[in-house]
Amino acid sequence: MIDVVLVGCGAMSKAWLDAIRQIDGLALVGLVDLDADRARARAQEYSLTNAVIGSNLDAVLDQTKPQAVFDVVVPAARREVAFSAFAHNCHLLTEKPLADSPENARAIVEAARRAGRIHAVVQNRRYVANVRRIRRFLDSGAIGTPTSIHADFFVAPHFGGFREEMAHVLLLDMAIHTFDAARYMV
Repeated sequence: MIDVVLVGCGAMSKAWLDAIRQIDGLALVGLVDLDADRARARAQEYSLTNAVIGSNLDAVLDQTKPQAVFDVVVPAARREVAFSAFAHNCHLLTEKPLADSPENARAIVEAARRAGRIHAVVQNRRYVANVRRIRRFLDSGAIGTPTSIHADFFVAPHFGGFREEMAHVLLLDMAIHTFDAARYMV
């Protein structure tokens, strides 16, 4: 069993908690949010009666001693979460984007390397049925070797919440889906 602490109990945490429920071998031992009441509400909603709840990540990690941290915080807080996770010898699975700046991304990657911990960023579009179907088709060689890819994004660039504060939100937070799907397909 892998003990996990989830950090960030906003709207995105629901998808993560739903996924955690479906994965054998994971035990959610803690929930952390700057708003402890929000973490308590999420714990109650998911019947997590044994989970340690708190607003201080280091304190919850000290108490629960998990093997992994799942990071669902806003990008501006990722560096702090990563450094705490690695300081507590935890592996880290992070929501995208990796960080709020290239400098912070490099610092997080280096901290994981120094700690000898696995750090991964969730990429879910490569598991979408149509993306997998395209990959199988390309792998069949039916059209030869692709030489270029064209992608469009047909959603207004206003997503609410922290994304309204992000510079270049489409590039930093949304385009990674397209980039990763393309990388997976070819």
